Amino acid sequence: MAEPNETEFKQKISIIRDQFEVCTPYLTTLSDPVRQKILLILAESGTDGMDVQDITAKISLSRPAISHHLKILKDAGMIISHKKGTQVYYFIYIYKALDKIMNLVNTVINLVKNIDMESIKEKAPWMLNSPSN
Repeated sequence: MAEPNETEFKQKISIIRDQFEVCTPYLTTLSDPVRQKILLILAESGTDGMDVQDITAKISLSRPAISHHLKILKDAGMIISHKKGTQVYYFIYIYKALDKIMNLVNTVINLVKNIDMESIKEKAPWMLNSPSN
């Protein structure tokens, strides 16, 4: 396979930079363990959804703290809500975020898949002892 020329490589890097910018709010939102738990709880609830009281019963945080995390998740487009009477029910709706993150990951994979890691290790022998090996 032919190596991409410098212009193509710079274009790919520019695309990845843009994708990182789009994904940063999603990745930041997902980096919090409480929000991860909330997403999993909402995933378990399926189409029934859950209100703040139900979520609070499953996580040892105050209702205001849970509400704060729900707002962050909602602002990031990872959950949706529906008001039924006086109750607000939350549902996982993470597809758009996952599509964007998967697109970023696939683009990075395509960029680095032809990098010869053995040649890099020869130039950087310290990599042989790195935890990712």
